Amino acid sequence: MSSTNIEKEVNSNYDIMIVGGGPAGVSTWLHLHKYAPELAARTVLIEKEQYPRDKICGGAIGSWGQEVLKFLGIEIGIPYIPIHNVEYRFGKDVFCYKQKDFLKIFRRIEFDNALANSSIERGMKLNQNEHFLEMFTNKNHLVVTTNRGKYKVKVLVGADGAISKVRENMKSIKKPNFTSAFEVFAPVNPQYDTEFVNNTAVLDFTPMNENLQGYVWHFPCIKDGKPSMNHGICHTRINKNRPQPNIKKILSKELQARNIVCQSSQWSGHPIPWFAEQPSLAQPNVLLVGDAAGIEPLLGGGIHLSLSYGDLAAKEIIDAFKNKDFSFKNYNDRLNDHNTGKYIKKLTYLSFQVYNNKMNILDAVKKVLLIK
Repeated sequence: MSSTNIEKEVNSNYDIMIVGGGPAGVSTWLHLHKYAPELAARTVLIEKEQYPRDKICGGAIGSWGQEVLKFLGIEIGIPYIPIHNVEYRFGKDVFCYKQKDFLKIFRRIEFDNALANSSIERGMKLNQNEHFLEMFTNKNHLVVTTNRGKYKVKVLVGADGAISKVRENMKSIKKPNFTSAFEVFAPVNPQYDTEFVNNTAVLDFTPMNENLQGYVWHFPCIKDGKPSMNHGICHTRINKNRPQPNIKKILSKELQARNIVCQSSQWSGHPIPWFAEQPSLAQPNVLLVGDAAGIEPLLGGGIHLSLSYGDLAAKEIIDAFKNKDFSFKNYNDRLNDHNTGKYIKKLTYLSFQVYNNKMNILDAVKKVLLIK
């Protein structure tokens, strides 16, 4: 079909389309709304599911993420568990970081819903149950096809997560590196789950001895209004020369040690992409944020990075409209100069050091805690 015929089928015009209603996509809109409300008003965000929708995630938001929300004037009025202690374990060695309210642990299903609702109250145009299908470049703009129709846009923001369809449609973008992750929720058992009463989160790297390139986590949380624990495991596969671990066996053993009987078929699993150097995370009229672009592989932090990506993307988009240059050729440079990129680069470097036996994991964690 010719570009002229495609243009005739366009039924919606927006300057900007954001694909994906998680923290990265909504944060991009919120930052646009703060910096350039006239652009935010000409933006549509599409979300393939209906809120509230869940995502595998420990749900921890640290001081960085909390600062971003404060900067945006967002208060998330949903239940959470404050974390004053984080235990990083490797065998018998334990490093405990103590700081009041160092983390807040939310349920992602509730957090994403609350963040979206706050944005809608500020005027965000949200189309739920609408998913991205493909994009077509025509002169200096894009024609984007969704399950609901065709849009003419100047900028498309891929905030559609690990299995990003926007990323799939882009040119010269490498296949991402994926971390495997599983999680399971269980009611608090006071005999085993002391983390809940002690406001403690645990990241246990001991299974590195079983070739795991990652950790097992134990996070207290509130699920369905009840005291609960979120247990999970992640494996980054950074060092491809190492034998692959039996992830399900490792997590099963951890659950059994806490007297949790749960078949692996009941676990939630999802890949998480970690950041790798790319020729570019953008192309003319298109850029990626959040999980679609990649997070850091050492601690797997996602929410604070996704929220921070919104600041980065909004500034890039504003400059594009100001200069009438939508090439986004400097997006990677802006990322590298931004706190988001610096943090990702540092933790990625530390991950390679750890999983190539050049640094002790607890030493790496201590270096991270010196980084904002």
